[in-house]
Amino acid sequence: MRTRIVPTASGKKAIQVVSKHNSKVTIHKHIGSYSNAEEKAKLLRQAEKFIEQTTGQESLLSLLTTLRTSDIAISESRPLFVYRLLSAIYDKLGLGSFPDTLIKDIVIARIYQPASKLETSEILTDLFNRKYALKTVYRHLKKGLEKGIKDRFQKALIGFAKESLGDSLKLLFYDVTTLYFESNRKTELKDFGFSKDHRPADTQVVIGLVVGKQGFPLYFDIFSGKTFEGHTFIPVIKNIQKFLETKNLIIIADAAMISKVNIEKLDEEEIGFVVGARIANLPENMIDSISQALNHTNGKIITGTYRAQRLICEYSQKRATKDKSDRLKQIAKAEAAISSPSQVTRRFRFLKQNGNQLSLNTELAVKAEKLEGIKGYLTNTNLSETTVIERYNDLWRIEHSFRITKSDLEARPIFHRLNETIKAHLVIVFAGLAITKYIEIKTNLSIKRVLKIAGKILTHKVTNIKTGETGYVETTIEDPELKEKINLLKSLGH
Repeated sequence: MRTRIVPTASGKKAIQVVSKHNSKVTIHKHIGSYSNAEEKAKLLRQAEKFIEQTTGQESLLSLLTTLRTSDIAISESRPLFVYRLLSAIYDKLGLGSFPDTLIKDIVIARIYQPASKLETSEILTDLFNRKYALKTVYRHLKKGLEKGIKDRFQKALIGFAKESLGDSLKLLFYDVTTLYFESNRKTELKDFGFSKDHRPADTQVVIGLVVGKQGFPLYFDIFSGKTFEGHTFIPVIKNIQKFLETKNLIIIADAAMISKVNIEKLDEEEIGFVVGARIANLPENMIDSISQALNHTNGKIITGTYRAQRLICEYSQKRATKDKSDRLKQIAKAEAAISSPSQVTRRFRFLKQNGNQLSLNTELAVKAEKLEGIKGYLTNTNLSETTVIERYNDLWRIEHSFRITKSDLEARPIFHRLNETIKAHLVIVFAGLAITKYIEIKTNLSIKRVLKIAGKILTHKVTNIKTGETGYVETTIEDPELKEKINLLKSLGH
């Protein structure tokens, strides 16, 4: 049994004692309604007393006060506070709108200790006392996909971002990444392509992700591993439009999304965009004009026109220093390759080959020098120059989300071979990312740090060896600083 808080028709909130079995919630007692903190605390005490009386459990304090240490056995210690924390946040984000407790538990396990589905089943049993057969896990995941769990999760997160995070959802960030498989066998989704994981010999899938202004995930899509990332842009944007029921959007994306077709389509759909400009592909006379206008002046910004869109260019001395260093290193590598052509095993940026003859590509090196320190942005919006640059620089938020996905949630490598299990795996990772980002937004702590803090509270099963009486107690936190952090975590699910 546990307590839960629900809204009432009068605008107040009510406290109930409930239990859940096989996804069915049973209300054991309606304790009462409250409108202030004092009433809430009183009703919670009544609820706890009702649970104690109904379950027949004595206060653990009375169980232990007359005992010596030798009379006490602690038979298990579980991180149930972590489970309750992640479960409460799962429900707060609206993910519980898809009523399947098993899927919730898999998401929690993915955050707490990423593992294979078999190991996840064992983790749920050993750590959280949630027992599921492996075949039951796969059956629920398959059923979830059939019932549209991906769309249900996305709708819930979009609603949460708008109502609880205060995001107008007018400004969205889009990027793609790749996730590789420990396999070289191709399927409909698994295929070879350009690998951002630097694993060209492995099959992969391409993932497109949309996040809000705080980096909170809203939507994702899966594409075949051979898909060019620019070809994912329009399909994803049109899909997110359907969920938001609006065309009034500004999409921020990197230069990989630029193409004449994409720009024309966005203009046709009246969707605003800010994308990185491939200034190295500009006509030579434009490059000369931009370089001369900026004149190596730190922080200087100029605006022109390219493909009927605003082209904003900025010069940064810090960027120029790095660009120059990279250029000189690449030239040195090219010259070394020219000196020892038999040792050339890969392509170098400034190396030109004519038959068996290698030479330095001086034209390209001169062009790179002109562009050092210059960053370009293409937009069809009326945003100011500085706002365009600031918003584009916020793309780090989506890159950070990808790092969480790949490191903390260990989304890769993928071991599944069927399309439906691949999709189910990514839905679980997506839900885990949403919970992780929400915690990070509210605490400014990494998920690793939060799990370490929350893991200090364990639920211990304590038994009186003489009488066989059993009770449960949580670790007591006495350190004031740690207690403050624990209290912050407790507030996240309410």
